[in-house]
Amino acid sequence: MFNWFKKNDNSKSENGNGPDFSRITSKSKAIDLYKKGELVKLYLIGLEFGGEESERNILYVPEFAQIFKHRFDKMLEELLIDGKKLNFSAEAEYKGKSFVPSKIKISVTGDSEFIETINIW
Repeated sequence: MFNWFKKNDNSKSENGNGPDFSRITSKSKAIDLYKKGELVKLYLIGLEFGGEESERNILYVPEFAQIFKHRFDKMLEELLIDGKKLNFSAEAEYKGKSFVPSKIKISVTGDSEFIETINIW
């Protein structure tokens, strides 16, 4: 709908096909990349919306995905401030055995309805 969440071209790998996280097959490998600054934490349901600091709510993703999700959360917050009654869900999709999601699908229903996808790899 808003096209805010299209993968940016700065995330390309050396072969030009985009990032490849297929070898990050465990939480410990993802956390290692997080500690190196190559991945960041993303909350599926933002803490400001009642999301929990729990394994079920935390993803490890490239920084651009976190930025897009933050923009989305800000837009959602503005709709709520304007008095909209909304239901929100976010779901991660994975390729193979990777621990890094390939995309995040976000759905909003209620007074406003839309679906967005953050493509990661």
